[in-house]
Amino acid sequence: MLKKFLQQVIPVFLISIAAIVSNPASAIELFGQTATHDPSTIVEDNGTYWTFGTGDGNVGMVSRYSTDLLTWQTGPTVFQPGTWPSWINQRVPNFDGNFWAPDLIEMNGRFYIYYSAFSTSNPPTSAIGVAVTDSLNNPNWRDLGMVVSTQTEPRTNGQPVNAIDPGVYRDTNGNVWMIYGSHYSGLYIVQIDPNTGLRQGSARFAAIGNNGNWNEFEGAQVQYIDGYYYAFVNRGDCCAGRDSNYYILVGRSTSPTGPFLDINGVNLWSYGSTNGNPNAASTVLATDGIYIGPGHFGYLNNNGQHLASIHYYDGRTSNGWPSRLDLLEINMVNGWPTFTRDFSLATGNSSSSSSSSSSSSSSSSSSGGATVLEDGRYTIIARHSGKAMDVAGASSADGANLQQWTSNGGTQQQFDVARQDSGIYTIRPAHSGKSLDVYDWSTAPGGNIVQWDYWGGETQQFNIVEAEEGYYIIISVLSELALDVNSFSEADGANIMQWNVTGAVNQQWSFQPVNNISGSSSTATSP
Repeated sequence: MLKKFLQQVIPVFLISIAAIVSNPASAIELFGQTATHDPSTIVEDNGTYWTFGTGDGNVGMVSRYSTDLLTWQTGPTVFQPGTWPSWINQRVPNFDGNFWAPDLIEMNGRFYIYYSAFSTSNPPTSAIGVAVTDSLNNPNWRDLGMVVSTQTEPRTNGQPVNAIDPGVYRDTNGNVWMIYGSHYSGLYIVQIDPNTGLRQGSARFAAIGNNGNWNEFEGAQVQYIDGYYYAFVNRGDCCAGRDSNYYILVGRSTSPTGPFLDINGVNLWSYGSTNGNPNAASTVLATDGIYIGPGHFGYLNNNGQHLASIHYYDGRTSNGWPSRLDLLEINMVNGWPTFTRDFSLATGNSSSSSSSSSSSSSSSSSSGGATVLEDGRYTIIARHSGKAMDVAGASSADGANLQQWTSNGGTQQQFDVARQDSGIYTIRPAHSGKSLDVYDWSTAPGGNIVQWDYWGGETQQFNIVEAEEGYYIIISVLSELALDVNSFSEADGANIMQWNVTGAVNQQWSFQPVNNISGSSSTATSP
């Protein structure tokens, strides 16, 4: 999989922003640092959920964590960027730190991450290794060495094994297995020793995708549900943003090592019955609206609720990037899985605040348990200081700075807020008609917030997420960072910038409706 990832930021706090838990159920939405590619199986460590994803030599393996499965933060990488275990240099010539598609499992009270090291040398060469830590929350990663590699695995039909995309799972007897592979000679299963984390024995079971031809299956995972082992696997083209046509299909078996037959009874090792058709009966997930090219299935048992984690390319952006983490519920129908985004988490992760009980006068409505800010003109007040969001000097120029200032009723302190069909908001200063904008496309903490001519792109798109007691956090779609009053300042003129989502009071805003829109005027200005 040709995947390079974006960036890594280390946050300092956790926050639970919003959950959707009422009936009728409504679509689960994830917040915070959701940008990830090839997310691993989500694993819990003492109340904190972790997933890892693809990363290049600049950032290392990407990690994300959450305390409620809804709001995600960036965690530390496994190996420091630009470093890797020395055995990789022998097994993967010309490796440059590009780690792909890891998977995560807990065994005997420790946490093991299986990772792919890939090189584009000729011929392409890859290997899967494993590292272990005693804790995900306080990691002390130690590498354990190689599990499989292109160099050491036998060829099939003259094609080499592409030793990437590990998927680690248990059978009903507690044995541990790993499915792996992509393109070339197909996907295989080997047994894992839970005491060492390494391969157990030399047996290898053919699983998915080789009948003597090039078959673009990859990113597989196996999960036992209600009497069958289900093999979920990707086909199509990944990593092309809006142009990706990745999709997930499924086969099942009564054995953890296959054979896996699709819904038409055709063995996935023999290509299955889809013939590359994403609309075939065995396809369970394909592009759906803004959720483009779903990929890399992972399974989570959430208090008896079957959940799937995947990535998708974001159809709300101009090019589909970044790819994002997503959660879906799995329901079994006649022995086959179906997926939905319209569900409630099985646990009580609820947000109890509402417009009727809030200390704020924000205008909002309830949608499936989540409070949605209504369209309108608002004065936006910083919780920690009680001051208003303000365009400096009531300027109408592009690049004018956003700051906080004592509320004075001027239209440079009033903002037209509108929710798009995608759920994304635009925020436009009333006095200028321009838009809040992340200056210079910054994705870094500390990037400045200004006003700019409205054009509707990612720099001008925001999630407005309920925090608590009627306050909201404003999160940039571009950077996934929150609007933040610098250093908790209570002074007039304090800068508004973007920063890691912490949920602190300097990132919480109340939206006060402006009742007399036509009569508002900018009679008071700030420097």
